[in-house]
Amino acid sequence: MNEPVASMQQKTVSVSAEHASFAGFWIRVAAFIIDCIIISIPVGIISMPFVGYAAFKFMPYLDEYSYTQTVSSDMAAALFLCWGIALFLQLLGTVIFWLYFAWFESSAKQATWGKQLFGLRVTDAYGQRLTFARATGRTFAKILSYMTLYIGFMMAGWTKQKRALHDMIAGTLVMKIR
Repeated sequence: MNEPVASMQQKTVSVSAEHASFAGFWIRVAAFIIDCIIISIPVGIISMPFVGYAAFKFMPYLDEYSYTQTVSSDMAAALFLCWGIALFLQLLGTVIFWLYFAWFESSAKQATWGKQLFGLRVTDAYGQRLTFARATGRTFAKILSYMTLYIGFMMAGWTKQKRALHDMIAGTLVMKIR
């Protein structure tokens, strides 16, 4: 019964100070860009039929509006549908972003595909693997890094341990494995 637990513990990548250094701002930006490209593929594929449907429903009313400058009830319904689809796609993108980052950063690899490409690992303050809950907290703490006009992200360039605001909030480190 203890055998599966032991094998799970062996798969966890712990990072020691001799074999790692803190990952700086620019390498993290490069990894994030790659991750965003990866995330955009499924989001784009899922979004295409919804955007096409919304355009199909709304396009007939554009000529009507350009001539009359009034909004009919049918046009308002089509516009409401477009807004609803846009809201749905925004929520879908947020869920995919959350699951991608939280799942990969709490996995045995401790890194998204972009971070793996550059040899980066996300750890807790002791170099241990994150739980899914902590990785989720780190992902949603990025909202504060965005809200500070990206200064929260830039903090990784000048703090001693190269921690961004969301790393400080979640108690995490991003390490570069040598």
